[in-house]
Amino acid sequence: MKDTQDEQFIVVDEKDTLIGYKTRYQCHHDKSLIHRAVDVILFNKEGKIAMQKRSSQKDLYPGYYCVTASGHVSKGESYEETAHRELKEEMGVEGISLKRKDTFIARAEKETEMIAVFMGIYDGAFTFPSDEVESVHYFSQDEIKNISPITPSSIESLKRIKWL
Repeated sequence: MKDTQDEQFIVVDEKDTLIGYKTRYQCHHDKSLIHRAVDVILFNKEGKIAMQKRSSQKDLYPGYYCVTASGHVSKGESYEETAHRELKEEMGVEGISLKRKDTFIARAEKETEMIAVFMGIYDGAFTFPSDEVESVHYFSQDEIKNISPITPSSIESLKRIKWL
């Protein structure tokens, strides 16, 4: 699934109040546009985090590691709906309970996001599209400190749950 540059993102102010809608292209080329996103972090029963290695076809951070699933909130969606959609699209995971942990602003080189972090527990198999995800690996808290590169928003999300 190629990143559609005309997909409509929800643009908000620093208090997460809706301002309007802009395209993926606009949001990724204008750091002043704060747009909603989610990071989903899944733990297995051993307490390790599933991290994905992003496909080389991604428009931002190709080949980087990131949390289990992540993505932008599309027009008409809530953060929670997006978290479940992204888990299904990127990992093939459905029907698990997710808990919202935090919401924060992440400022990166090319974009500014209002990120809601969700966490859950999952020990099943992952099925992912190769144009989205190259691979998935579980890491302990000590191991995660040694993987690189990690997307800026994933670094911040891992700090928010006190894993980095």
